[in-house]
Amino acid sequence: MVQAVENLTALTLRLLSRTAHPRLDEWDLVTCQVLASRPVPGVADLISAGITDSRLSLGIRRELLQDVMLGATLHLRARLGSSGDILAEPHPATGDFRVEQP
Repeated sequence: MVQAVENLTALTLRLLSRTAHPRLDEWDLVTCQVLASRPVPGVADLISAGITDSRLSLGIRRELLQDVMLGATLHLRARLGSSGDILAEPHPATGDFRVEQP
């Protein structure tokens, strides 16, 4: 059994599309343009090196995206899961998930 590495990456993204996540209830699968990525101090950054173009797909808990329009800029922290999925923090601390509407 492979043990997951504790990891977290701070991302700034532009929301391009969203749909219901195919495996996770109450989550959306979003496609975003990556505007910036940076490591979170004290944990591994397993996402930045894997960004090969400017687009990224990740899961975000649907409640966090209420009233968020396409084109919005998202500031969030995400982790690379053991299954290879990228997931935003499900319950981010104040200030760790922000939205700038277009």
